[in-house]
Formats: sequence, structure tokens, C-alpha cells
Amino acid sequence: MTTIKDQDLFKKQNLVRNIIEHVIEQANFTIRNLAKRPTVGMLMECENCLTDLLPIVKMITDVHDVYAPVYDRMSETLDAVQCGADFDLIELELN
Repeated sequence: MTTIKDQDLFKKQNLVRNIIEHVIEQANFTIRNLAKRPTVGMLMECENCLTDLLPIVKMITDVHDVYAPVYDRMSETLDAVQCGADFDLIELELN
């Protein structure tokens, strides 16, 4: 039985991983900017970025639970940024 192009599992998994990696890169970019210049503008930019990207990661996590640690880490980082607590870069940690 031949597979349909849209049902190629490897391509889907690769796409999902690429999306997660891009999300992490974008989040870390704004986190680094906030760490370099802790201004209200940078804080708002970081909050906006994390808030915009969290639903995307949540949708992926609902289907691919292996990425749940990324969602949890992003949520923790958003909370830390909003509270003025210490925060670190987000890493892709797969078990």
C-alpha cells in the first residue's frame, strides 16, 4: 500500500519539530533582548511574543505530548517575566 503525500508520517513529525524549534528561537530572541535591555518596551515585546506563541505550542502538545515540557517551560518563563522574577532561555528537552 502506498502512502498519500499528506500522510507521510516522517514529514509531519519533521514539520512539527521545525515549528517547535522556530517557536523556541523566537521566544529566546525576545528573552535575550529583555535581558540586555530590561525596559518596559522590551518587557511588553517579550510578553507579546510568549503570549502569541503559547497557543501554537499548546495545539502541538495536544497531539504530540512529547513537546509538553516546552509548553510548560514557556508558561513558566511568561509567569517569571510578568512577575519580574529570574528567567532563563528555553531549551528543547525531549525525553
